[in-house]
Amino acid sequence: MSEKNLKLNVSEKFNVYIVEDHNDVLEYIYKEIGTKRIKFSDLTMIHFDSHPDLSLPDINADHVFLKQKLFDNLSIENWICPSVYAGHLANLVWIKPFWSKQIECGIYKINIGKDTKSGMIRCDSRLEYFTSGNMYSPAQDLVNLKTLNLYVCEFEQILCSKDEFLVNLITKSDRKNLILDIDLDFFSTQNPFLQMFKNIEDYTVFKNVYLNEQLDKLDPDFDSKFNENNFKREKKMDKIKKFILDESTISTKDMVHLKEIIYRDKIDFEILHLYGSGIDSADLPHHVSSNIELEDFFNKFENFLNIYFEDSCPGPGLITIARSSLDDYCPISQVNLIQDRTLGILGKLFKNFINKINYVY
Repeated sequence: MSEKNLKLNVSEKFNVYIVEDHNDVLEYIYKEIGTKRIKFSDLTMIHFDSHPDLSLPDINADHVFLKQKLFDNLSIENWICPSVYAGHLANLVWIKPFWSKQIECGIYKINIGKDTKSGMIRCDSRLEYFTSGNMYSPAQDLVNLKTLNLYVCEFEQILCSKDEFLVNLITKSDRKNLILDIDLDFFSTQNPFLQMFKNIEDYTVFKNVYLNEQLDKLDPDFDSKFNENNFKREKKMDKIKKFILDESTISTKDMVHLKEIIYRDKIDFEILHLYGSGIDSADLPHHVSSNIELEDFFNKFENFLNIYFEDSCPGPGLITIARSSLDDYCPISQVNLIQDRTLGILGKLFKNFINKINYVY
C-alpha cells in the first residue's frame, strides 16, 4: 500500500472499535458522526460477515431518531437498516464467505420507510430474507423512504478477478464516507441453533415444523398472497407454541417428534421458537474453519485490502470489528486468534493511519 501523506494529524487518522455484540458498533459509528470524523450522510460500509445483519427491528419508525431507545431495541441481526432510515448509510457491500447463502450475490435497491398502517420500520424488498421475518411492506404503504444500495458478493470471486464496481465504490468515496466493518465470524462461524440439537436429523425436524411456504417475488398478486401467508404463519406459530407448552393437543407428526426432542434434550423452547418464527429456507451458515483454512483466509483478507485499498490512502474513515463469540457465532476457541491476526493485518497495512484501537467489550 502506498505510504504517501504519512504526516497526518490526529483528526485525519481513523479509529478502530472492537465490540463483542455486532449491534454495539452502531453506537461508535454515531459517535464518529457526532465528532465529524466521518460524514453524516451518504456513508458506504464494506461489511465482512457470515451474515447480512439486514433484518429490521420491530420498532416504531419514529424511534429510530431516539438514539438511546434505538440502541436498547437493537440486536446483532438488525443494526444496519435503522442507520439507513436515519439518513446516514447509503451503500452497503456485503462480502460473504462461500458458505453464506442468506442473500444471493447481486445488486439490490432496497427502500426503507415507515409503514403507514402500523407505524413500524419496514422495507419494500421481496427477498425471502425480509418476507420470512415479516419485514416487508408494499412500496405504496411506505413513507419517508430512504434507499439502501446493496451489493452482495462472494469473497473468493472478487479475489479471483478485480471487481471494477467495488474498486470504483472504494476509490471514489471520500475516506470520511467509508466504513470498514468486520465480523470475526466471517472467518469461522457456527449456527448456535443447530448446536442446540444433538444431531442434524433432529434439527431437520425443527426446520420442517417451522418453515413456511416461499412466495414467488415476481407474482403480480404477491402483496395479497404475502398478507394471506403472513396470517397463516402467525396462526401456525401460535399452534406450535400452544402444543409444545401443553396448552393444546392439535398437532402434526413432526410437531409431536419436535416436542419429544425439546423435552428430552432440555432445549430452551422460547429461544428456539423466536428463531423459528422468522426462519427462511437459506438457514444460518455453519462452517467452523480448520487452522489451515484460517491461514488461507488471513492471507486472502490481506490480499483483498492490498488490492482494493491501494489507491485509497490513507484507508477508510473508520474500522469497526465485532467478536461475536459470546453468542456462539464465532467459535470461542478461535476468536482471540482471529482477532489478533485481523488486527495484525490491519496494523501492517494501515499502521500510519490508525489513531487508536478501542477495545470496548
